[in-house]
Amino acid sequence: MIGAGDTTSALEALRAWIGVERIGSDWIVVDQERIDRFAAATEDRYWLHTDPQRAARESPYGATIAHGFLLLSLTVGSDVDRLSALPGVARVLNYGLNKVRFVAPVICGARVRVRSKPESLVARRPGSWLLTQTKTLDVEGQDNPALVAEHVALVTLA
Repeated sequence: MIGAGDTTSALEALRAWIGVERIGSDWIVVDQERIDRFAAATEDRYWLHTDPQRAARESPYGATIAHGFLLLSLTVGSDVDRLSALPGVARVLNYGLNKVRFVAPVICGARVRVRSKPESLVARRPGSWLLTQTKTLDVEGQDNPALVAEHVALVTLA
C-alpha cells in the first residue's frame, strides 16, 4: 500500500501518465446561467455572451456563445482533483499556459468535455515538478474542438 508520503510512487504514477491521452471530465453543459455567472465574475458582459435576444438576431451563431476564458477554466478542475488524489502529492497549482487557441465557438446549451494528454514532467526544484499537458475541449456532436491549450501545473510532493 502506498503511504501518504510515498513520493516515489507518486512520481512513478505521474511518469506513467506521460503520452497517454484520457478523458479528463464528464460532459459539462454550458448553459446561459453558467455564462451569465462567468460574465458577472469577470465583468465581461459583451452582448454576444449575455443577450440571448440580440444574439438570436445579430449573431452568426443564432444564440449566445461561451466566453473563451470560461471554456479555458473548465480544463483545469478534473485534473487538479486527479493529481491531488495521488498518494504523496501535497499540492497542485496552476503554473501557467504556454499556448492557447480558441478553435471554435461553443453555443449556449452545448455540452463539452476535456481531454488531457500529459506531455512532460520536469523537475523544477527538489520535490516540485512541472507537468505540461495538452488540454483539448471537445464539443458534443462537433468534429472540431472548441479549444486546445498547453497547460503547466506545479506538482509538489509531500
